[in-house]
Amino acid sequence: MAPLERLALLAAFVAPAARCVLAAPGGVRGLWRARASLVRSAPRAGGTPMVPFKVPNSEFFQWVGVYDRMARERILFVSRPLDDSTTNSLIATLLFLENEDRKKPVDLYMNVPGALTKSGFALYDTMRTMAYPIGTVNLGLCAHMGAFLCAAGSKGRRSTLPNSRYVLCSPAMVMAAGAETPIMQAEDLSREVREVMRDRERLVGAYAQLCGQPAEVVRRVLLRDTYFDAEEAKAFGLVDNVLMPKAAKAKARGDSSDFGAFNSKAGTVSVERARSGDGEGRGNGGDAREQPM
Repeated sequence: MAPLERLALLAAFVAPAARCVLAAPGGVRGLWRARASLVRSAPRAGGTPMVPFKVPNSEFFQWVGVYDRMARERILFVSRPLDDSTTNSLIATLLFLENEDRKKPVDLYMNVPGALTKSGFALYDTMRTMAYPIGTVNLGLCAHMGAFLCAAGSKGRRSTLPNSRYVLCSPAMVMAAGAETPIMQAEDLSREVREVMRDRERLVGAYAQLCGQPAEVVRRVLLRDTYFDAEEAKAFGLVDNVLMPKAAKAKARGDSSDFGAFNSKAGTVSVERARSGDGEGRGNGGDAREQPM
């Protein structure tokens, strides 16, 4: 193909594309902005769920991880063992939220199978220095320092789900197995043991203050791994509230566990107002949905 024919063929393809670019809002810049928005908006397959989020003072939405989006609402999910890296990230987030608003509460939704003792104490000290109240919710299992941190929330704001569990246990010294494990001298080993015992006494004193239990009672509980269900944790003082489903709440009060109530004269009414009896009936076009817990 001759060079002139190639040039004519290229022009035949380029001219329509150029007209589309010029006709697009914002011209070339708008087209590239739309393309970048599409690239950013592609959710990942698997892993952390992605949700749309509109950055303040921006015209566009972008996809962010659901945990990051919840953090913007001052709700933090703690769902992995707390090592130094995870703890540092949580501490930085708490400090940032305090800088944004010193009074608005922060909630920690916890499902922590364990944590390093020193990392747990670092997060505990940070929680105590925050100006805002901190609520904690046990979603499933909080063990070792996870149970301790769940009990370290602000009084009246420590909650648990009815099927959640707590595991209280004493700090332990774990030696890594393998050929590269250093062999300690007797004096070094005794110092490690004294440090573990000091952490244990620190944990006993903190539990006694948080739960309102005598130190001797806490010390006996920490001798072995001790499991608490939701009601036992509330009785021990680890939590203040057990979050029951609305149907269970209604059954405990002796009310009907139906999703709604209907008054033939006044029409449909909301569930909460029907149970409390302090609301006027709404017409059939009213909202009969139950309010979220």
